[in-house]
Amino acid sequence: MEMDIAALSMSMADSSVQNALSVSMLKKSMDSVEDTMASFIEMIDNMPSPDGRGQLLNVRV
Repeated sequence: MEMDIAALSMSMADSSVQNALSVSMLKKSMDSVEDTMASFIEMIDNMPSPDGRGQLLNVRV
C-alpha cells in the first residue's frame, strides 16, 4: 500500500514537471513567432508601392 502511494506521488510529480516544461516551451515558441510576425509586419509597412505613385493601402484596420 505504501509503495503504491509513493509510486503515485512520484508519477504525479513527474507529470507536473513535464507539464511545466511543455508550457515553458510553448511560451518560448509563441514569443519567437510573435517576434517574427512583428518583423514581417514592419517589412510590409515599409514596402513601397508597386507603381511608384504612393503608399500601399493599409488593409490592417
